[in-house]
Amino acid sequence: MTACMIAGLFVAVPPMEKGCPQPIRVIIGAILLAAGLWNILWYASQHITEFWGLAAFCSGVLMVITSIYIIKASWLPLLLQRVKPVVLLLLLGFAALYAIKIYSL
Repeated sequence: MTACMIAGLFVAVPPMEKGCPQPIRVIIGAILLAAGLWNILWYASQHITEFWGLAAFCSGVLMVITSIYIIKASWLPLLLQRVKPVVLLLLLGFAALYAIKIYSL
């Protein structure tokens, strides 16, 4: 999950938006979308009352939104388009949370 989040963040930030070829962007966006949906529909749905279940749900939603930023941002409502920096910052926070937990294990 952490690797998917970080890859999505690298492709979604403004300097990389233009520099990354479209097929690579779509592939990374699709992988991020699949990972986000897995987080929401599988892990979070089974562990929603636990800390990591809630973290999976929140990070999954952020991954789905970020994947749409990568694939085609115009599909999103204007509000979500405007708060892109906040969404990316929150996803970075979840990536850090997951990375720190993995490191501590």
